[in-house]
Amino acid sequence: MNRFVLSLLAASFVILFATAENANADRRADRWAARHARGMSWHSQYAHTATGMPVALIVPPTAHMQTSWGWGVAQNTMTPIYPQFRRSYPGGGADYRSGQTLMPTPNVPSHTDQFGVNYIRGPY
Repeated sequence: MNRFVLSLLAASFVILFATAENANADRRADRWAARHARGMSWHSQYAHTATGMPVALIVPPTAHMQTSWGWGVAQNTMTPIYPQFRRSYPGGGADYRSGQTLMPTPNVPSHTDQFGVNYIRGPY
C-alpha cells in the first residue's frame, strides 16, 4: 500500500513539474514574440491579387509556427508567427498607399509568400 501511495505521489509531482515548465516556456515564447513583433510589419512586400493590398489570415492564438513553401529545392521554411493584434486595438485600417509600394503577385509565383496572404495570430 505504501509503495502504491509513494508511486502515485511521485507521478503527480512529475506531472505537476512538467505542466509548470510548459507554462513557463509558453509565457517566455509569447514575450519574445511580442518583442519581435513590435519592430516588424505584419505583412510582406506583396499585395493580394483580389484586393490590391495585403490580406491577414487570422489563426488561433495557439498557433506558433507557419510553413512557407517554395517551388524548388530547399526553399521550404518554418518560421514563427508573431502576435500582432490585441483585443484593445484602437485604430482603423492602415493606408498602404502612403510611402510604401507593394509588389503584385508574379505571373509565375515561385513561393507562397508571393500571394499576399499573411498569417496573424488572433487575440488571446
